[in-house]
Amino acid sequence: GPAIEIGERKLVLDERALPSPDALARAVEVAHEAGRAVAVHCVTRVELALAASAIAQAGARAGDRIEHASVAPPDLVAWLAEQGVAVVTQPGFVRERGDAYLRDVDPVDRAWLYRCAGLDAAGVSLGGGTDAPYGAPDPWLAMQAAVDRRTEAGALLGLREAVTPERALALFTTSPDAPGGAPRRIAPGAPADLVLLDRPWARARETLSADLVRATFARGRRIA
Repeated sequence: GPAIEIGERKLVLDERALPSPDALARAVEVAHEAGRAVAVHCVTRVELALAASAIAQAGARAGDRIEHASVAPPDLVAWLAEQGVAVVTQPGFVRERGDAYLRDVDPVDRAWLYRCAGLDAAGVSLGGGTDAPYGAPDPWLAMQAAVDRRTEAGALLGLREAVTPERALALFTTSPDAPGGAPRRIAPGAPADLVLLDRPWARARETLSADLVRATFARGRRIA
């Protein structure tokens, strides 16, 4: 297929200048009427609550998702699961910004930062991203952060949200057409987008790192 495709309509929320619930719901409806799902950017509890209200008012469509869901308390997670709205999370921020979060974020919200295991347990479709260029572009760092939940200084942040290396890998290998869907597999007829590691997965899973990668292929062509 083509390298570039039309995806979801991006709707960016900013708690300092939020639209009215009706205005946001109408923006969701307009996207849906054009045959597109929405990807709503939410980095605070208030933004996620507004997005939930707007999508509920407009009616959820297959493919609707929340970008970040940085602060996702249980009541809003339950809504995401009920409505079938996916989340693309950035666990790498636990490592990159975790020390600042531990210092600056309300303790009530710290347990709900960049959740993984809790979203899985609730039945929310979950994909992973790096948010590059705003986050480090290395998906291996993000995957390892999903596993160990350690900040750069070595502190733990939201350890209950930790996932296995296999699940971390799956988060970053879902289809771009369906973040949070089934992870892509190496199989005859599938796009040859893959990496070759320097050791078996049974050893590679011990520490997820880009240093393990010996070759990278895109559509069957070696690019690194």
